Amino acid sequence: MANKGSEKQPQRALLDAFKRWIPRVGGGVLALLVVVFVGERMAVELVDPQTMQIKSVQVEGMFEQVVPQDVKRVVASFSEQGFLGVDVGQVKLAIETLPWVKQASVRRVWPDALYISLAEQTAVARWGDRGLVSLGGELFFPEDNEMFTHLPELTGPASNGVVVLMQYRRLGEMLAVHDLTIVRLKQDERRAWLVTLNSGVKLLLGRKESEKRLARFIDIYPKVLKAWEQAIDEVDLRYPNGFAIRWQAATGNENEIAKS
Repeated sequence: MANKGSEKQPQRALLDAFKRWIPRVGGGVLALLVVVFVGERMAVELVDPQTMQIKSVQVEGMFEQVVPQDVKRVVASFSEQGFLGVDVGQVKLAIETLPWVKQASVRRVWPDALYISLAEQTAVARWGDRGLVSLGGELFFPEDNEMFTHLPELTGPASNGVVVLMQYRRLGEMLAVHDLTIVRLKQDERRAWLVTLNSGVKLLLGRKESEKRLARFIDIYPKVLKAWEQAIDEVDLRYPNGFAIRWQAATGNENEIAKS
């Protein structure tokens, strides 16, 4: 029969080893808990707006109409969020609501600055009385557009700037052969086109086949209409095989139909 005392010796040795291991592991766990606690406290301190404030805003880019101070005022409305707490995506969207800002990018620069890069809208035409049209056909509405009265005026259904701008470019290229330019292009609610030339003559093109009808005008302009240009108020090109002329009131002439 085995000695019971000899069986208990390994058990006692294992128990003694476990007792020695507990303090060591306990100390490691305690140290880890301290690190986690300190790290959490540091993270709270870092995101506290009073600890990490936004102290500098840098605005860069190629622009003429954007006022950097306006951009900084937008950023100031987010300053209470602090350097690390601020949502740069929301700042970007807010800056892009400024009329002349086409696109913005916002990034943090350690330890207390925001760096903002801007792209500015380029106006190529006016939109009605208040708006402007960008190179891409976007509509924007600055407070003051007085300095852009030299640009052609485009008008159309709400937010249809891309369509009207594309039509302006197409018709303008066709008219350039006779050194004629468009000063006003309107698309009405029925989608019909009205062109006003730099000579003051208006062209009614209707809704369909506007380019074909303009081509007819371009063909007859030097042969028939150029000599009478100063007396013409309106040319109606919506007829299948001809056009109608409305003379200016001072001429006293009635409307005439010319067959092509």
